[in-house]
Amino acid sequence: MTIATMVSIFLFSPTLEVFAISQSKDYSIPGDQGTLTSNVWRSTSPTYSGNTIQWDWQASAVYSGNGTVEMIKTEWYSSASLRNSASITMGVSGDGATAGLSSSWQTVQTKVKYWENSNGAQSSSWRSNIVISPYKDYRSDTISTINTAYVKLKGDPRTFYISAGV
Repeated sequence: MTIATMVSIFLFSPTLEVFAISQSKDYSIPGDQGTLTSNVWRSTSPTYSGNTIQWDWQASAVYSGNGTVEMIKTEWYSSASLRNSASITMGVSGDGATAGLSSSWQTVQTKVKYWENSNGAQSSSWRSNIVISPYKDYRSDTISTINTAYVKLKGDPRTFYISAGV
């Protein structure tokens, strides 16, 4: 089997599943100054390691247009329903959060983190993983991830933003 055949089977086979969920949201910047896009992606099939449940994720902010970017930022957080002091982190230092010591389900959100470029780049992105421990105190199908993209263009005092979520 040739490489071209294998690639076409992978790309076009209706029986294959893609084990990820994603969203891209566009914002048309007023004055015909271009488009800001917020992208967020998360694996849908978690992995289990020891006493944890984990997902991969990626977030980005992308500007397309002829303006000069002064600042572009991607800002993210995740939330899930947890109990009994279970914890959630997005794999970034200092972003974790912990449920209260209760058998009742509680929505717990990581701290908001961001990556910002102010060097004229037209994109900003970050990728890591989400870890919940212990997995028995995670309520199935409650994980969500939100990304907000920001851009500031030279000559315009406003900062524009748009959010996407999965």
